[in-house]
Amino acid sequence: MDFEIDIKKVSWVPTHVEEIAEVASKAFECPMTFEELQETAYGVIGTDHIEKVQINEDSDIPKFVAIKTKTRFEEKVIKFRLPERAVTPTFQPKKTKALVKGNLCAKFFGECEVSTRSVEFTIKLYDCGHFYMKQTLPGSGASPYWVIFEGRWERTEKGLAFEYLFRYAWQIAKTRLMPEFALEAVPKNHRSRLAWCGEIPEQQLNGNVPAIVGEDAFCWIEICREPDKVERGKARFNEEEDDIVPQKDEKEELRRRPARSAAPATPSASEKPAAETSAAPAATATTEDGKDDEPMWPLYAGLGVLLVLLMFFFQLTWDSKTQVL
Repeated sequence: MDFEIDIKKVSWVPTHVEEIAEVASKAFECPMTFEELQETAYGVIGTDHIEKVQINEDSDIPKFVAIKTKTRFEEKVIKFRLPERAVTPTFQPKKTKALVKGNLCAKFFGECEVSTRSVEFTIKLYDCGHFYMKQTLPGSGASPYWVIFEGRWERTEKGLAFEYLFRYAWQIAKTRLMPEFALEAVPKNHRSRLAWCGEIPEQQLNGNVPAIVGEDAFCWIEICREPDKVERGKARFNEEEDDIVPQKDEKEELRRRPARSAAPATPSASEKPAAETSAAPAATATTEDGKDDEPMWPLYAGLGVLLVLLMFFFQLTWDSKTQVL
């Protein structure tokens, strides 16, 4: 898996080559040396996607920085292949989590306006102290456009604190470009905080997170916690898989069901008296309900009287009209 450090985006230029390895080591919480990175597929290169400089020692860094970018994006990227012990070769964007080693303990979601776009947010917290944040731009061509952040989280006095370690962008429609896919470095000490809000404790969060659209580095969001027990089905916000596993009580219930269905339908001797006892009140209740029913003849009698009165008034009206004529 490739890793990129865009020195313009992160506002950082290394002085020594070992600093490049330190950035990767922090991002994936895995110690690496520059010599180890040099031994990977193509070593360590600096490029603006047109010109390329092989970085082998400190003196190569100024050569890379001096490249005059010829693209409108003005990117200057330090790129190298990560060791397999840092990121598994079976890593799949959006499906595989590089840092997570624990179980899901909470999930938050929301949709907010960022700049002029509507962005959907999903944040998953894991008991190992890592988080997985997905920002989705719906309606981005043939398939949604996702930007994924991974990092560490911890509780604070008023909410949660996040430290972002790396990010990457992904779109299913561009799967054919997988050879160009790379995980991306984030600025040093890239952190934010979310605070609890709302009337119900620990069910809503608001605060700043990194923005993927607009000119601002961060954006304000408000997100809600998803119930811990939800019915399985199509996941929210273009999720391809559900992290929620059956609870222990549900598993035991599923194991007991076959035994119940195989049991004989005939009640035991101890159950028969109870059944007979409950039948007596039921019969009494039915009888009482029958007694409470009112007869229908008064209703019919009232309708008959009303009909007679209507006919009487009709006859009087008719006679008065005939006399006038």
